[in-house]
Amino acid sequence: MAKYSIAPDDIQKIVMDVAQENGLAQIGIDFQAFVTTKGKDVVKVVKANECAEIVSNRTDLVFVLIRQDVFDAVDEKSQYLWIRMALSTVDYDSEKEKILIGCPMLSVPIKFYEQYGETAVDAALLQNYTLEQVVEKEKEAKAAAKAEKKGRGKRKSGE
Repeated sequence: MAKYSIAPDDIQKIVMDVAQENGLAQIGIDFQAFVTTKGKDVVKVVKANECAEIVSNRTDLVFVLIRQDVFDAVDEKSQYLWIRMALSTVDYDSEKEKILIGCPMLSVPIKFYEQYGETAVDAALLQNYTLEQVVEKEKEAKAAAKAEKKGRGKRKSGE
């Protein structure tokens, strides 16, 4: 199991700057960065559980877990972009009043990217957008069929 410690001030500052820029801090999401020396992800975002929120006396708390040895091996611009990319998966659903973590991701095998460059990224984006459109149309068709079926049921019972 990985051991975590509170992130140094410079890392916490990057996290807070990105949260401000993304508008996440303004809607009340509270971020705490931690560092570790183990893990498969360089930057990972997780919602704090209820116990952690009670103990810390902080609500809407999100942890930003950073593998420090890898993070420290790159320049500040890359560090900023990595945190920005991770925090772009955080959103707030005002209707349900809850934090959402996760969003559609783009995955391109490195070997494929090396061969096709930006065309590979464009193809992966097109794949995601097309799938999203098809799924949305399926949902709309299901909802229309359900509404039509419900409408026929009302007409039969009214006869």
